[in-house]
Amino acid sequence: MLTARRLFKRYESRLVLRDLSFEIALGSCVAVLGPNGAGKSTLLRIVAGLIAPSRGEIRWNDAATRGQCALAAPDAPVYRELTCLENLKFFSGGADNSALIQHLSQWNLDKRADDLAGELSSGLRARLGLAVASWFKHPILLLDEPSANLDEAGRELVENLIEAQRARGVTLLATNDARDLSWCDAQVRVSEGAKL
Repeated sequence: MLTARRLFKRYESRLVLRDLSFEIALGSCVAVLGPNGAGKSTLLRIVAGLIAPSRGEIRWNDAATRGQCALAAPDAPVYRELTCLENLKFFSGGADNSALIQHLSQWNLDKRADDLAGELSSGLRARLGLAVASWFKHPILLLDEPSANLDEAGRELVENLIEAQRARGVTLLATNDARDLSWCDAQVRVSEGAKL
């Protein structure tokens, strides 16, 4: 169970998240909805342990979520000067090349393994980011605008990833794309922040 209790996040004079609470059961995919700037990405980064809430807590089975999450986001680091294979090898901690190539093949990137990430289209870079995030098989999968820049084949791969994740944990999916809601069981809505 992923549980948020009374989360607040403040950036100087702007309150982004305000008294947000939810519970997400094992096997669920939950959409995080709200207008641009409302705090969807901020919520995912709090869950991932990348930033701290101003108040409140987020827990996975009564333990901290840090180290339990994989995050795929448009601004997640993919090193443009490394190849697809080198990126995955770096983030995996040096896994065996054959296993890495097999994993890249799940994202239809095996034939691009030796191509520099900086030379890929935005859609293929998005696939590479998803390949990196899905390598770890963590119990919490955080997807920030996962279908942005993806074609229909890429969207099907995201859907397959979400379905596989149901067996091991939960997915939080921040989106403004109504098509993504078909992958989700429930919604968490963040409202536009307020000046204090």
